[in-house]
Amino acid sequence: MRRKLLFMSILIVGCAYASSPAEVEHYVKDLDTAIKASTAVLKKSDLASLRQHSTKMNELKKAGEKYGTTAFDLPYGRCFSSGVMAQEWWSAQLTAAQNGGVERTPGRIDSAWKQYQSNRAECLKAAHSGGKAPGTVVIASASETPPRKGCLKVLGVRPDGTVGTTAYTCPKQ
Repeated sequence: MRRKLLFMSILIVGCAYASSPAEVEHYVKDLDTAIKASTAVLKKSDLASLRQHSTKMNELKKAGEKYGTTAFDLPYGRCFSSGVMAQEWWSAQLTAAQNGGVERTPGRIDSAWKQYQSNRAECLKAAHSGGKAPGTVVIASASETPPRKGCLKVLGVRPDGTVGTTAYTCPKQ
């Protein structure tokens, strides 16, 4: 029962962060553009450019909060995580540049990059599936009994204003 409640609470949180697939793709494009600009900013190495780019990366990280505040927020929590890891990658790059090109924590840049790539891929996968988990269907229902085994409740505001079951997400048969 505890496991079922955890999944239900994740679904509730996920509903609060829904966004359009086009908006998600635009966000990822902004992250990619900022990352590509990072090399030139580091080569230029003037304080104003570094500060401006750091501000941009922090703004992108903050903008990702519209998709959730953890990687588990459905459907776009991994988009939030992409912004976090892009900013972490930039921070690691900047710290290494300030230390003569040597990482203070060996592997930090590579680790942040790999996590960014993984989260980015999952974010785009969610966008391409229209914000639905792959391999699932949404069945509208106010019933407290799931339509079949393996379905998870989606809680929300019903037409009468009460909070309760509004649908189920179920594995495709």
